[in-house]
Amino acid sequence: MTISDLVPALETPSAVLARLMSPEGLTNPYPHYHALRALAPVHKAGNIHFLTGYAECQQVLNDPSFRVQDPQWYDANLPGWRDSTATRLMYQSMQSRNNPDHNRLRRMVGGAFSPRRMAEYRLLVERVVGGMLDRMADAGSDGSPVDLMSYLAYPLPTAVIGEMLGVPEEDREHFRGLGIDFFTVMDLYVGDDAQARSDAAAKAMLDYWSGMVRDRRRSPREDLTTELTRARDAGALSEDELLGLLMFLFTAGYGTTAALLGNAAEQLLLNPAEADRLRLDDSVTEAVVEESLRHEPPSQIAPRMTSEDRTVGGVDIPAGQLLVALLGAANRDPAQYAEPDRFLPSRPPGRVLSFGGGLHFCIGAALSRMEGAVVLPRLVRRFPRLAMGGTPVRRQVLRMRLHSSFPVDTRG
Repeated sequence: MTISDLVPALETPSAVLARLMSPEGLTNPYPHYHALRALAPVHKAGNIHFLTGYAECQQVLNDPSFRVQDPQWYDANLPGWRDSTATRLMYQSMQSRNNPDHNRLRRMVGGAFSPRRMAEYRLLVERVVGGMLDRMADAGSDGSPVDLMSYLAYPLPTAVIGEMLGVPEEDREHFRGLGIDFFTVMDLYVGDDAQARSDAAAKAMLDYWSGMVRDRRRSPREDLTTELTRARDAGALSEDELLGLLMFLFTAGYGTTAALLGNAAEQLLLNPAEADRLRLDDSVTEAVVEESLRHEPPSQIAPRMTSEDRTVGGVDIPAGQLLVALLGAANRDPAQYAEPDRFLPSRPPGRVLSFGGGLHFCIGAALSRMEGAVVLPRLVRRFPRLAMGGTPVRRQVLRMRLHSSFPVDTRG
């Protein structure tokens, strides 16, 4: 029996998409991805083409003729977007720009992700993770469930991105909820309530980062905030670009890795033989991280636009059309991966699409992978009998596959 055999004969792509966007679908999108792919690997719904096949998503992500939605697109298609603090700042940052602006902004932050800086961040992770695991042990010593997200998955990457940007340690936890709400504006469908929360979070973050920029003008430091502030004062970027870039880097910098750590930990607990292998053999660490990224990509969608008439998956798509690459679907395409729904770190290596591709390949991919590779072995070795301490809860959005809470039992 194949995945296609499981799709009812009278099923339609539109019905599958409707279920994908429902609470049930947002909790577990993968059956709906499979159903949509079996019916139409490239499916047009309204003015959006949804891509669910690995080959189709890879083509679109790697081809520079497919562009991102940028300020010019929003001016034409979303009038008034500059009136919202969240969209004004998010849509002018690096991930929402085409060249030459994309490369201009990317070069300004590239030094913070150099091999030398990566080595420094690794030392930081190795230095702080032990204390976080100790605090987990203390909190769970009486048998109480411990929230893996609050004690490890969020604070660990927040420490790293906070160090990069110069955010004081006492301020970092404050951003957890704000950053997640701010990033919601990047989801595929944003309701009025979510938009209001995103705007409120953006305004609070804007106040904070405006103060950080003023402080760096008075007292420069050895951090990326100072470097970007100097670039702004030299005329290399606008004030909105500066503040949007800082807010995006901080939020994406901890959100993606927090999602990776929570997703990987969950699969290790559900697959204890894989956790045992990781405890005993450092050589499997990279495979565990990659398989988690394939099995549960932190970012599930990557929108692109056609800048010219193109053909994708045998479907002719005119210029100016919006496409959404469903990365979680691509990474579980049975044409690319055998037994795609199983968590199998031992599977032959392949290029996962979890960090996108081409011009817009995630600049923090190596950093996130490094954090996962350091933390996950330490976690399962520190707690050899780590187990579920309750039901994990995920955020009900399509873009980011992220736990809001993940109770674990640390005893033993």
